[in-house]
This record gives sequence, C-alpha cells and structure tokens, in this order.
Amino acid sequence: MAILTPEEISLAQSIINNSPPGFYELRELYGSQWLKISSPTTFGKRFKETVNTTCLLKNIKQKTLKSDNHHTYEIS
Repeated sequence: MAILTPEEISLAQSIINNSPPGFYELRELYGSQWLKISSPTTFGKRFKETVNTTCLLKNIKQKTLKSDNHHTYEIS
C-alpha cells in the first residue's frame, strides 16, 4: 500500500502540530485544506497507511472506524 508523499507528510505534520488534542476525522482535521484533496478516498487510505506503518507522523494514532466507514484519529 502507498503512503503519503514527503510534501503531504510535511503538511499533515504541520496540521497535527497546530491542532488541539482530541479525536478527528480527516475532513475535520484538514479543515479548508480538505477541499484541495483531489481524491479523498485514496488520500484517506494513504494517510491511514502512513499513520499505521511508519514513524513519519508524530502525535497521531488511528482510533476507530465509524459506521459511515470513516476512520477517526487521536491527536495527543
């Protein structure tokens, strides 16, 4: 499975660093930046893979899968 590009990782870490601790779906976490994502489903899969299989994003963990098939993430 593919992971985020270095540019996407940099943006994601910046968003994580500037977000208060809590639970988020990606759309909530990215806010207005989410509109710039050309394929949200593909991006979401790559984001999840990056969080779960690499040490490239700090202070974030995947938590639950909601009934609408959206994952939630916890920022600590």
